[in-house]
Amino acid sequence: MSEPVIRRYFDDRATLARVTRDFGRLIRFINASHAEYTLQLRQNSFNVYYRGSSLASVRPSGRGRYSVRIHRRFLQGTVKDKMSQHCDEQPYGGADDGASNIRFYVRPAQLPRFFQSNHLSALASNIARVNYSEELAFEQVLMTDNPASERLIVIDRQIADHSWTRQLDLLALARDSDSGPFHFLVIEVKTGKNPELRHKVGQQLTDYLDHIREHFADYIDCYKENYRQKKLMGLFGDDLPAEIEIESSVKGLVISGGYSRRAEEAKAALVCDYPDIRVQIIKNVIDPT
Repeated sequence: MSEPVIRRYFDDRATLARVTRDFGRLIRFINASHAEYTLQLRQNSFNVYYRGSSLASVRPSGRGRYSVRIHRRFLQGTVKDKMSQHCDEQPYGGADDGASNIRFYVRPAQLPRFFQSNHLSALASNIARVNYSEELAFEQVLMTDNPASERLIVIDRQIADHSWTRQLDLLALARDSDSGPFHFLVIEVKTGKNPELRHKVGQQLTDYLDHIREHFADYIDCYKENYRQKKLMGLFGDDLPAEIEIESSVKGLVISGGYSRRAEEAKAALVCDYPDIRVQIIKNVIDPT
């Protein structure tokens, strides 16, 4: 049997249980942040995101430890030294090498102090300073304003797979009622002034939809398990079921925010060339009354 093109979950259930237990405090912090921070499963690992940027990549390692990779740009100031005090050994990757990430090895007992709120806030401040973009900020607003519900679950972000290196912004699961199977919804986020809104995003989205259709079975298996594991980790509320069904259907949605007058002009050309793709323009309208 061939390897699936996408596996964004833990293969071993015992490992999932250990991760859920060891990162309970971090998961509670993420849940309380109203999607300012999110946790996304990867293949036998997970990433913590802050406003669309990967703050940390975490993977179970040998000797009962966890390997935590953080981009060196996000460790500027004193936060690297402070986090190093709660590690099993000195972090790998210093000022003299060209590695983009610093790797820490952390034991379970050290995790609450390593990921304490002061450290996360310092990392977040550096991310906001060195990795800001209008589209990431807009994407974050969408995540914050659309928590998981019976009709829409933004299940993943920055998605690529083993057969395709191209990356899509957001992948959601959607349905028209509160019951029945979900379908995939591929979401591309653009500001109204982005020139890609006129044509390029239409071709990008069409390519993504065709790729998922080609690998429906792998994507369905992946995200049914991805959802199930996130639910077990406590990342979804009690109002959502333990497991879901996903049907072999995928739709595309372009969401544009800001610069709405320019976006309306681009929308007309986009829907003419790609009539199967929906375009939603979000307007910041002031009510003077």
